[in-house]
Amino acid sequence: MTLQTDMRRDGYVILRGLLRPDEIARLRGELRAHFARSWHAEGLGKHQPEAALKIPAIGWIYHHPAILQGFRAVSGSDALVFTANSDAHMNMLSWWHKDTSENQGGCFSGDYFARPGCNVFRAGIYLQDQSHKGGLTVRPGSQTSRSPMTGPAETLKTAAGDVVFFDIRLSHAGQFPDPVETALLRAARIRRLRSTATVLKHGWHRLMRKPDKLSLFFTYGAAAADTEEFCHFEWNRQARGRNGIAPPLTPVLSGGLERAGVRFGAMAAGG
Repeated sequence: MTLQTDMRRDGYVILRGLLRPDEIARLRGELRAHFARSWHAEGLGKHQPEAALKIPAIGWIYHHPAILQGFRAVSGSDALVFTANSDAHMNMLSWWHKDTSENQGGCFSGDYFARPGCNVFRAGIYLQDQSHKGGLTVRPGSQTSRSPMTGPAETLKTAAGDVVFFDIRLSHAGQFPDPVETALLRAARIRRLRSTATVLKHGWHRLMRKPDKLSLFFTYGAAAADTEEFCHFEWNRQARGRNGIAPPLTPVLSGGLERAGVRFGAMAAGG
């Protein structure tokens, strides 16, 4: 069976040891340095959307040869498009969801869960071992269902250096809250308690000696209709607040994509 077959059936594959220990250490250091000065508060943790554009130091990871080879294997296509959709997380709690932006009307048109295949995939990199819990939990095969709660859950065991590739329609979650964190999440719904709840959650992690958890997710697609549509959606989403100006690429990122023969999402979207 090929990786493409596994992806079509389960909605995800794990490729082991794609990143070397020194590359994991580098990426951890770069994300830590960024999160020390800038982030968006989400899930009582730190979130950086548009990470490919907002964290120039990590531009190298998006055209890493082994990761690009993984995207080509799961998509069955040598022609790739980097959509510029990327998110970095630190100690962020999560819940069941899909990456198809259902709360914004969905990133595709029509009944896209009924399509036999989707050419848009996400890479998830956890920068520490996730051998027990706290990593990625998925519902295998749920890429064919609109509901994020369809199917049995499976917690993936990954080591630092592994990369999970998954269909963006797949139901998945990251770190679920424990009972104390659940109470703090409820308190954080009240705006005046949000920062207090975040501070208390940080203190709770220190008390329980929970290590920092860092992760990075980004989206590629084969040069096909699904990817073009996703790029249009992503372009319009990112253009809000940018006065329609194309997001700038750093030389490290743009040069690396060009050398790898990868198109950039804004270009695919006509930006």
